[in-house]
Amino acid sequence: MVKDELLKLLEENRGEILPGNDLKDALGVSRNAVWKAIQLLKEEGHHIESIKNKGYTLLKESDVLSVSGLLQALGTSPTYRVEVLEEVPSTNTYLKESDGKKNNTLVFAKKQTKGRGRLGRSFFSEDPGGLYFSLLKIEDLPRYNPSYATIACALSVRDALSEVSGLSLSIKWVNDIYYEGKKLAGILTEGTLEMETGTLSSLILGIGINVNTGSFPKELEDIATSLFMETGRTYVRQEVARTVLFHLEKNLLLTKENPNALLAAYKEHLLYIGKEITFLYDKKLRMGILKDLTSEGHLLVESEGSYLTLHSGEISIRKGDQT
Repeated sequence: MVKDELLKLLEENRGEILPGNDLKDALGVSRNAVWKAIQLLKEEGHHIESIKNKGYTLLKESDVLSVSGLLQALGTSPTYRVEVLEEVPSTNTYLKESDGKKNNTLVFAKKQTKGRGRLGRSFFSEDPGGLYFSLLKIEDLPRYNPSYATIACALSVRDALSEVSGLSLSIKWVNDIYYEGKKLAGILTEGTLEMETGTLSSLILGIGINVNTGSFPKELEDIATSLFMETGRTYVRQEVARTVLFHLEKNLLLTKENPNALLAAYKEHLLYIGKEITFLYDKKLRMGILKDLTSEGHLLVESEGSYLTLHSGEISIRKGDQT
């Protein structure tokens, strides 16, 4: 389609003025066809300026997720197979239920109707200013230790969001990113096992980030936040995705090459170390002091005169009355 090819040219030259004649020649269409495609792109939300007697420019701050824009932002190392869906129940579920998807398939959704978090919890992901995506890994699995995948993903999101926003962010074990007591992002990692061998055949890393979200449902107002709400700035989500994936590819390799360094960096930003917490253990609510992070990425808690090791599937953690 002319519109898609035009957007690709604009994305490749974001912020630069492209003369209408050059565009029509590159696309092999008329000036009128270029004008009509520009109008369609504007209707989709792309911030394109028409400059009289000069041409068209896609503004640097334009924030609409598109395949061409993401491919331009992400580069070619590694090469991702990008899909952008208008609406889907969950990008993780979409990948799990799709046959034949290749390594490094990267699926973005403009809206998720059933965004999921750890332990089956829901994640608000219906805002057009959010960034919701999942990455499928198949061929790279021997280079990773999947038991540290969630930790690698959480650290990557924290570091990337801190980098782009300047905010001092924290990790709530095991997979949530927080700023001053409010949730900013969540992660859900899922794997598929080969039935005969019991080996991991695929790894899906799902990430949901409140980027340009301006408001939340009333029940979430006191517990959720966004980069926009905390900084007053809007962000180009394609650039945020690029920064997250840069950190993620690096940290996934650390899961096998240097897990101690990965755990040390994760622990540095972990909430509640040395603090009294309440937690669920064997379906009972208990209190204790969060002492440390173990070499397996679990929590070590001192409670009722003994030490307990808490695993991700067993607990819900909170400080005081905060969830």
